Amino acid sequence: MAIWDNITKKASVLTGKAVQQARDLSEVAKLYGQIAEAEKTANDSYNQLGRLYAAAHPEDYEEGFGGLIAAAAKAEERIQNLRKQIQDVKGITVCEKCGAEVSKDDAFCSACGAEIPKAVPVEAEIVTEDVPTAETAEAAPAEAPAAESAPCEAREETAE
Repeated sequence: MAIWDNITKKASVLTGKAVQQARDLSEVAKLYGQIAEAEKTANDSYNQLGRLYAAAHPEDYEEGFGGLIAAAAKAEERIQNLRKQIQDVKGITVCEKCGAEVSKDDAFCSACGAEIPKAVPVEAEIVTEDVPTAETAEAAPAEAPAAESAPCEAREETAE
């Protein structure tokens, strides 16, 4: 019987160790979860802080922030353009009052009843290249004769 008592004691000790290890692992997993939650809160706070700083200092930012602010502004502009393209493809517009998606043909918002202004077609802006006149040619410094005699197509190719 002593053998069985010895085996029972060893099994009890091993079971106790296994239970303790399970508790430890559970506690560690809980702590990792709390760390992940705190990191998310910190990242969200830094994100919000950056947005607030960029909004408060669009022109008078400190050195080193210019590139980040410009990149964020460029990304926001791209997002707006892409959203506009989605609206065009879907044939919808967004209600200025409530933000609901409304067909471009609708006169009123189906969600809030606000009047939907009709989009006015915008004509493309014509960009012309400045051609020197007699007055501007005299005022401008003389260019190298080779550049003046080169055809426009050749100048465009070298500009690329």
